Amino acid sequence: MRVDPPEPAEADPLTLEAAVEMFFGDLRLAPRSKKTYRQGIDKFLRHLRTHEGIDPKVAPVTALQTDHVTSFAAILVPADIRSPEEVSRMRTAQNNLAAVRKLCAYLSAYDLHPALPTERMRVRIAAMMPRFTPPPPDVKLPDLERIVDHVSSRPIEEKPHLELRRLKVQAMVLFMFRTGVRVSELCALRRRDVDLVGGTAGIYRAKGGKSRTVHFDNDTARAMVAYWQARGDQIRGSGAFPAFSGRDKVG
Repeated sequence: MRVDPPEPAEADPLTLEAAVEMFFGDLRLAPRSKKTYRQGIDKFLRHLRTHEGIDPKVAPVTALQTDHVTSFAAILVPADIRSPEEVSRMRTAQNNLAAVRKLCAYLSAYDLHPALPTERMRVRIAAMMPRFTPPPPDVKLPDLERIVDHVSSRPIEEKPHLELRRLKVQAMVLFMFRTGVRVSELCALRRRDVDLVGGTAGIYRAKGGKSRTVHFDNDTARAMVAYWQARGDQIRGSGAFPAFSGRDKVG
């Protein structure tokens, strides 16, 4: 008598907690950003457990719905944004929701939860968010001048790589203080963009795709020359080099 082989048992469904670990395993972010995302998603998982009755350790990933995310957003977003505490809460809410939305996009894109309506989620969360522009940091001119004085008065380092770092920090701080460039603009600056004689630098393809010319003083020019010499830049053929590099080596 012929006996049919038993049918293979179905694999256990992927749990929400396991899907989160897959997400972080594939996530390509700086360590600090990854830590921020982890904090936001951990908070979301606690919300599911406490307020939605969903245990991420055993619940399948398909148990996640748009309403769970919007209810999480409703708890995070402050009713008003006037005090410094409310501004801080709003910034935290933005970071947490960005992490959760990225997780949901990952689940949908990799067919772990293809029915999850990420576009509907985006629209609903956007409707819940108040108009919010983070206020500029409360930094006064004397505060900036103290920073400049500090980096300019640091003693010469005995070890060459530490001295190179000291010169770079001094040149960067002086350049940013005198020109007012953004960090992204500083990182994109090339040596050929800097005119030491004229005390100017060209900032290209900046915010909004606009370009402009910024000005700096002789102290800044001398600091930049000292930094470039310490890292071994040649007089010719260095135009394509970054004006400020994160991979400096002693020349």
